[in-house]
Amino acid sequence: MPDLRAFQEAFAEALLADAPIGAVARQPGFAVYRNTCARGSVEALRGAFPTVDMLLGEDMFTEVALAYRRQRPPVSPVLSAYGSTFAAFLASQEWVPELPYVPDVARLDWLWLETFLAPDSAGTATAAYSSKSRIVLHPATRFAWLATPAMTIWQAHRQSDGFAELTPEWREEGGLFTRRGGSVHAEQLDRAAHLLLVACAAGTNFNDCAAAVEAAYPDADVVNLFVRCLAVGALVIL
Repeated sequence: MPDLRAFQEAFAEALLADAPIGAVARQPGFAVYRNTCARGSVEALRGAFPTVDMLLGEDMFTEVALAYRRQRPPVSPVLSAYGSTFAAFLASQEWVPELPYVPDVARLDWLWLETFLAPDSAGTATAAYSSKSRIVLHPATRFAWLATPAMTIWQAHRQSDGFAELTPEWREEGGLFTRRGGSVHAEQLDRAAHLLLVACAAGTNFNDCAAAVEAAYPDADVVNLFVRCLAVGALVIL
């Protein structure tokens, strides 16, 4: 009887190879299974990274997705969790100098997905707060600071009315994703708002969060930033 582990290793190798190899690949029906498995992985990535798909085009995205699959095949039947390292993989591609914003756009696509799938919070976004209140991120809140104008590019491609021409100023940007009422809300962040969220992520009280932002950005209206973050559901009060 063939060794089960050896068979599984040969099966996985034949499944992920660029071309069918080995005795396993010659078995009836294997080609169908191989193609179906590859297509499933590619389409899972296409669904998780729709903005990257739009930027690269169908053919290039498929090529990149297959290359990613060869290095990082799915380890779970739950394909909604597949692709957590896709942005880092894109950043290593030789064509990135020509499209340096694509890895950051991939990060934003993944943050959107995490926000959409995240659980709800037991806290509240409307309760009165005091200097001793703990201000924490809503479980669905995701944010990032990016070295490219990726948030501008991401929003332009994800808006329903599209865009005629996009020439964003080349600068760093922040992106925020929140969820209220079952819908994902996305908006840009400035440096002060980003720092406020970083401080709140530590679970400190309002005074400490405000002090951190005021020390770094004396001109920032911290109360207004805090209220705005509460209003969009990024923060909750415990």
